[in-house]
Amino acid sequence: MKNLYVIVSSDKATQDVQIENILFSMKEYERIDYDLAETPIEQVIEDLDTIPLFSKRKGIVAYQAMFLSAEKGKSEVDHNLKVLEKYLSNPNPENILILVTESIDKRKKIVSTLLEKATVLEKEIPLNDILKDKIDDYKIDKKTLDFLIGYCGNHNERVLQELEKLKTYKWEEKEITISDIKEVVSRNIEDNIFSLVDSILNGNKKDSFAMYQNLLLHGEQASSVLSKLANKIRLIYQVKILAKDGSSDQEIGKKLSVHPYPVKLAREASYKYSEGMLLEYLQKLAQVDLNMKQGNTVAGLSFEVFMASI
Repeated sequence: MKNLYVIVSSDKATQDVQIENILFSMKEYERIDYDLAETPIEQVIEDLDTIPLFSKRKGIVAYQAMFLSAEKGKSEVDHNLKVLEKYLSNPNPENILILVTESIDKRKKIVSTLLEKATVLEKEIPLNDILKDKIDDYKIDKKTLDFLIGYCGNHNERVLQELEKLKTYKWEEKEITISDIKEVVSRNIEDNIFSLVDSILNGNKKDSFAMYQNLLLHGEQASSVLSKLANKIRLIYQVKILAKDGSSDQEIGKKLSVHPYPVKLAREASYKYSEGMLLEYLQKLAQVDLNMKQGNTVAGLSFEVFMASI
């Protein structure tokens, strides 16, 4: 039985599936999770060498192994990597260690050692493949699955969470449809704000007011809607500028520190509006924000007056 693994992925869904697949090979095991941003690696090693209390074996998952990466993480923990190196030379054959990191720097000595001693899993698992394993005995066609992914904003972890919710909702019928998704899954706030942007920039007062009221009903405050609206228009403007050199959504996302999905939505919206129009509305929203902060008008009323003027 292999007992040393490194999972290299920034996708939580991929991480979870890889961990499940590894631990599935064990019988009568106790799973223990550690966050290496808070726990030193020597404590994890000590646990690996300790006899389990409730089972024959341990499956220890150590997240945020940032000492394997070139990136500087937020961890303030000082890891004694010599303890890890010593363990790698003579690992406990009864227990499994799984280190999880978003990236690895192959120039580091500890990474070179792991590449020799451990099984390194770097391949991302496509979301559709993950979903096939999670569907169980439910009926759901490809069109509906694609709709669910898009409806959840292509956020893998959220897709899986909402799928479990849908399975509970349809546990008797065992069939999930697009209508079920619209009924059960909350619309992504990103999509709602982009829809509001389109409505406002197109001068559609009726739809703008309806969307605004819907956001308020879901707990948003007028000042929050204003801020998110301005941020989205600013994002559309930035993406419009950066896309001129042929940059992909992923490349633009990295430059702006934004997830590729909102960049995709911003790119689609950017084709409809000129740079001048986007800057004009940013200036208008800045004035509304100033009026709110100076107390010239009630927050909600100030924003409604702005929408009435579009």
